Amino acid sequence: MSAIHLAGTAHTGDLELEVGLSVEPGETVALLGPNGAGKTSLLRVLTGLLPLSSGHLNLSNHATDIPEAGVFVEPHRRPIGWVPQDRLLFPHLTVRQNVGFSPRSTPERVGQLLESLSISDLAAKRPDECSGGQAQRVALARAIAAEPEILLLDEPSAALDIDSKHLINSLLEDHGDRATLLVTHDPVEAATMADRIVILENGRVTQSGNLADVRTRPLTRYAASLAGLNTIAARATGNTATTEDGVVVVLGEPASGPVQLVVPPVAVALHRSAPDGSPRNVWEATVTELQPAFDRVRVVLTGPLPIVAEVTPASVDALSLAPGVTVWAAVKATEISAHPA
Repeated sequence: MSAIHLAGTAHTGDLELEVGLSVEPGETVALLGPNGAGKTSLLRVLTGLLPLSSGHLNLSNHATDIPEAGVFVEPHRRPIGWVPQDRLLFPHLTVRQNVGFSPRSTPERVGQLLESLSISDLAAKRPDECSGGQAQRVALARAIAAEPEILLLDEPSAALDIDSKHLINSLLEDHGDRATLLVTHDPVEAATMADRIVILENGRVTQSGNLADVRTRPLTRYAASLAGLNTIAARATGNTATTEDGVVVVLGEPASGPVQLVVPPVAVALHRSAPDGSPRNVWEATVTELQPAFDRVRVVLTGPLPIVAEVTPASVDALSLAPGVTVWAAVKATEISAHPA
């Protein structure tokens, strides 16, 4: 019995969603895709805010939206907890009242969630007295307090500090039989939190599988870009992070503790001599392999930071790149993101 079983079509603006998707009880699925792919619209279909134009949707083995049969279950009757991007907290209620808004919540459960997300001291405050990270924790607590069978999360970690991410991730790991669909732009978040990755492009699912499947057999250019991300284990202190080999990396934003540094291959600039200008992270490296990747070339480098760059075929020719060639690699601090390890 699937917690979510969707095979249908919906329309929003110029986008046509035509999606087949199943999520099992206890499973966490990460939904990734480029901007405008329809990820948030898909969540709106599941919540009932965007009705299907054809097909069917079953939630927890109950018919929820079948246009041809005249079946449509109102959003408030669906077994769903939803955390939208803009959180939609009730401004006139306190934090405690927001978290306990659902009639299915209990004072005991509300207290547990406030404590586990370190927002007990905010219980009597209004949402406008909370920081962005605190408000995100309140929104998540409100969704979970209702004991939903299905949890929908739309970019839950966007713009959060590392401490908030740790707290939210820890809470989501204890999900029991609850099915979770996580919309994220962050493949590291998807890899660390999800059992399966689903890629949505132009309103359609283009790939579904675990991270290994996507990395070894990407089916689209977007999937290939996810597969090639550089990840580097390090320990952060402020605006620097030190790798296990003792290499210091400058960060664009402060972080602390064990982290995974993520560097998109397209952010690694290659030069034949030491570059001038703004990059804060520059090192000498040796090309070990050139890998064709759709309309780009992945350049595998060894050096202080073993890393992969992605360039155009024209750049390969202009730089005379080949195995054994020495180059200078540069990455701007703002291009490196640090995620809690």
